Amino acid sequence: MSYDRMRVYDADRFHDTDLPDWYHEAERLSQTERIDWHRALERVLDCEYTLLTEDGLLSGAIEIRFWPSETRGIFVLIETPLAFVEQIVIPNAADWLPFLSRYLAPLIAVSHQSAMIALHGKIGNAFIAWARHGKGSHVDRDTGLSRIDLDNDRDRRRAQQARAAVERERREGRA
Repeated sequence: MSYDRMRVYDADRFHDTDLPDWYHEAERLSQTERIDWHRALERVLDCEYTLLTEDGLLSGAIEIRFWPSETRGIFVLIETPLAFVEQIVIPNAADWLPFLSRYLAPLIAVSHQSAMIALHGKIGNAFIAWARHGKGSHVDRDTGLSRIDLDNDRDRRRAQQARAAVERERREGRA
């Protein structure tokens, strides 16, 4: 996406336009006053944002925020923790519900599903570690994997490397 243009959703259609003055003002506030980009948008749009996705989702899931400004329309920001994905202005409030149901609802559903898949994987790994090794502090909180398994895997690799080194020395000694 080009950050010198913005998408506008109007009458069931998208078109691109130059960045509005309020956007440039938010950029200026964010840089000169060193305030968070979202807070700078709140200031220039004179309203608080609403987060449509869960805060702090696992992995690189998307976050969708919108600012319902009475004077500027509805500004929607779709982003990941690393970058903007899309920024859209909906000037007519009557277009908000069609836009939300047609474009944002599927994105929100996919975001939640991917977070649930990651969470179920973590729960599954924790259960497997518990079932194999019993209760204890050996389960990694972030991945759900057993530290005992990770340590055993590391020990197996070291033993295999040592056997390979001995075999190499034995072959070189014969040659």
